[in-house]
Amino acid sequence: MISYQVYFRQPELHYVEIEMKVSVSNTELVQLYLPVWTPGSYMVREYSKNLDQFQVFNTSKENIAFQKISKNLWSFQPKDVGEYNIHYRIYANEWSVRTNHVDIDHAMLNGAPTFLAVKGAENTAHQIIFHPHQNWKVISSPLPEDGNEWIRIAENYDLVVDSPTEIGNHEVMTFDVENVLHEVALVGSSNLDRMSFLKDLKAIVREEIQLFGTTHPCKRYLFIIHHTENIYGGLEHLHSSLNMIPRWNYEPRDKYLQSISLLSHEYFHLWNVKRIRPIELGPFDYQQENYTRQLWAIEGVTSFYDDYFLYLSRVSSIAEYLKTVAENINKVANTPGDKFQTLAESSFDAWVKYYRQNENSHNNQVSYYVKGATVVTALNLLIINSTQGTKSLDDVMRALYQNYLQNPEKGYSEEELLTVCESVAGISLKEFFDLHIFGNEPIDYSYYLSLAGLELFETNEERYHFGWTLANKDGKFIISKVDINSNVALSGLNAEDEVLGFNGYRMHAQWERSLFDKSVGDEIELIISRNGIIKNFTLELESSRKHKYTIHLDKKPSPQQALVRKTWLRK
Repeated sequence: MISYQVYFRQPELHYVEIEMKVSVSNTELVQLYLPVWTPGSYMVREYSKNLDQFQVFNTSKENIAFQKISKNLWSFQPKDVGEYNIHYRIYANEWSVRTNHVDIDHAMLNGAPTFLAVKGAENTAHQIIFHPHQNWKVISSPLPEDGNEWIRIAENYDLVVDSPTEIGNHEVMTFDVENVLHEVALVGSSNLDRMSFLKDLKAIVREEIQLFGTTHPCKRYLFIIHHTENIYGGLEHLHSSLNMIPRWNYEPRDKYLQSISLLSHEYFHLWNVKRIRPIELGPFDYQQENYTRQLWAIEGVTSFYDDYFLYLSRVSSIAEYLKTVAENINKVANTPGDKFQTLAESSFDAWVKYYRQNENSHNNQVSYYVKGATVVTALNLLIINSTQGTKSLDDVMRALYQNYLQNPEKGYSEEELLTVCESVAGISLKEFFDLHIFGNEPIDYSYYLSLAGLELFETNEERYHFGWTLANKDGKFIISKVDINSNVALSGLNAEDEVLGFNGYRMHAQWERSLFDKSVGDEIELIISRNGIIKNFTLELESSRKHKYTIHLDKKPSPQQALVRKTWLRK
């Protein structure tokens, strides 16, 4: 067994100290590495930048020489068999669902940036012994206890990586669904209405479990929720999720739905990716990128289901759900990059593009989350229609899960995913996949929604359009994005230009009101500052390129449309 002693001797300095014990049965070279990425977040993050004071000792407390081989790999030559202790510390002062944060109030630890692995011993049992700061009384971890709550056991290193831990004095709530205990660790103050929240979360969890209709994959599940100032996001794990929600994000209504939708999303990952997964994502290589063209099938499918489960569990109304579907269509339609990057390419390039957005990203990229959800919505309607309402994407997910249960070690290939979808739909879906997943062919949303008797309306305003995104930074108006081929771009304006004035006026917060008498084709004079140099530009106002769609129910659907609608919307 490999064991870790975890100390928080000076949490105010943001350090966590690790004493790792490794038993060696021969004198072969021992190699230890720290992952460079976390499963579920597809970017190399160089966690070893936060590791220092690496040392190796034998049982006689002799200092054993070691060598650092690469940025995240260390080795030492044992003198004889027996136990060796590796000491190191991790600097932990980054708020995100992928990293660590330690201060006087708490410790939030993720496995990948914290615990070294012994190369070749990843399938050995691992024990973690936490020594909390004297003021901390509560621990929340998905790992099972080993004697008491401060000692946790993992069957292998993958589970060490896959098990975030929160220690401090946070609030813990619990509820049961299908004889599975669900723990909710709430960290920090918020405007959360706990009774309503637990009622809604329980309803969503029940609906997701019922989709698969088999024994729940967990004996216990943990939601960790950090209430932050403005960070929003989550990360799935095998028996838990780590989530960050702005503390006042439970009101108004749209913010509440956004917040609980995040938990719905991460919970569905229990099945979709943590168990049902593309073949490339497991077993993991923690020291380099693990490429796949199927992140759309992970995140796009899950993004389809997260708000769908809110609707099915009656947390949201049909109007709120259809508004979300329309908003996803709007986002894709208003992303220039949709014409240039396919969903498969977006998935593959996540390692260098999705998590490294810049001012031009919207011009050449598309989100495998958002566009994935819109494509999956169309695919679901296609399946329902082709099977006369007897099958849906739910049946695809159930079939994929049964395949997993029969062979948990094996993921699905692109060809196998298509085969399962076609076996459920009863028709060929190759053209659909080729056009909309491996190609850039625009989706005819009107057609697919019409299959369920829904109408897609475009309500664009006839007005001029600025092909920029303007940000007010401490009173300075900075161009943060420029749309490709817009008049703004073709006039020579750049991201990071500061707009000082226009048409003889100084730039101000209500600047657009000063253009009340302007129309498409009119020109305006801009004064900007670029790297401290004043420049003048003439810009011709162009017609709006923005699309705004809404979805409405046809009150008189055909029998076929009514059949599809009933299967999808249950009404």
